[in-house]
Amino acid sequence: MGFTSHDDLLTKITVDGQAGYIFANKALSAAQVAGTWTLMAGHAGSPPAATFATADLTYVATDDTWSEGALYHGGDVSTATKHMLNMGGMMVAAAGAPWLIMPIDLVGYVPLSGANVTSTGTKTVTMTAIGAGAGTGDRYPNGTGLRLFVACDTVMGANAPTCIINYLDTGGGAGATTTFTSTASLPVGALLNTGAAANKYNPFLPLAAGDTGVSDIVNLVWAGTAHASGTVIIGLCAPLGPAIPVPATGLYNKYDFASAAPSYPRIRDGANIQFLVFPDGRDNIRRHVHGRY
Repeated sequence: MGFTSHDDLLTKITVDGQAGYIFANKALSAAQVAGTWTLMAGHAGSPPAATFATADLTYVATDDTWSEGALYHGGDVSTATKHMLNMGGMMVAAAGAPWLIMPIDLVGYVPLSGANVTSTGTKTVTMTAIGAGAGTGDRYPNGTGLRLFVACDTVMGANAPTCIINYLDTGGGAGATTTFTSTASLPVGALLNTGAAANKYNPFLPLAAGDTGVSDIVNLVWAGTAHASGTVIIGLCAPLGPAIPVPATGLYNKYDFASAAPSYPRIRDGANIQFLVFPDGRDNIRRHVHGRY
């Protein structure tokens, strides 16, 4: 169970010591594209840059023990629950503001490289559907609340194909995301499905009408003219709260999750906390984030 009142929360923090801090710092390896969201996991800093290693088209579940870089947030606490109390962030750049920082739980990913990016057609994913079990891989039972995005793992080549991702919903029924148009030459971390152009979705792909989550990634389809080069991941994640604004370069901004509604975003056992950033894109951006749980 969680806490029953603010007084109970204060007791758990001050008497029982049930609180802690999370710190992260990242530096983008290249200027980003204006109006495009960026996954920070693949960039250098703390935690270190992820490489999203595994065989192509094979789903990898991640948690707070992910060897490629996961933030420690206190370990498993069930039957108690963990919640975010506040979050702060700062950007440093020569130009460009405002920015948004969104915490996510990266539940898993599917890598694509080589001909799986540079040729059109259906790319079938190997994945065991998320179930209703008690393990951290099923921390969102049957995929409830999970969303999809497609991110660059290395710089994308020329061309901007159409992309469709087919998935199963929380009940195991087939659904399909709305088609989006990719973008040529995007840098590391950029989300292909985002941007200011037509047929873009920021930051997550929309679900089919009536769907409330994603339990299984079935395939990715490239149509039109495939990317000339590059690698990508299909990311499966849960948003961990609203995006917080950073209105100016060098300005630290803090968001209070305790008094804002909805309050106390939950950090589930096994959560792999990563960050999406909405940058202006005119310069390298450095990010420092800390949060309390």
